[in-house]
Amino acid sequence: MIDLAGCPCTGKNLARLVHPAILAVLAHESLHGYLILERLADAAMFRDQPPDPAGVYRILKTMEQEGLVTCAWDLQSSGPARRQYTITDRGVTCLRTWLETLVNYRSSVDRLVATVQTALEEKR
Repeated sequence: MIDLAGCPCTGKNLARLVHPAILAVLAHESLHGYLILERLADAAMFRDQPPDPAGVYRILKTMEQEGLVTCAWDLQSSGPARRQYTITDRGVTCLRTWLETLVNYRSSVDRLVATVQTALEEKR
């Protein structure tokens, strides 16, 4: 058997999809970074490999710079101050665009699946 661990064909590298996943999580409610990570880890696309916390925080910082999310210190909670992230109107617009993009991706992937199935059936 050929070992394909780490190969993109395993679907483990869906880094681009972290952006819409974060926006979708924040569209439900404002959250601290740790809770964002928890919600992402529950997503099916991360079932075998939770998202990299450092990477998620970098993406959040970039999203804040792009005006997709805002961040404020939450001083009301018990314990240390934590950064609370909130989606902006620009972020909601971006998420709507992501939805269109994802629908188009799904259609393209469906066509690719059909092509691959046909090709593999011809190899039998």
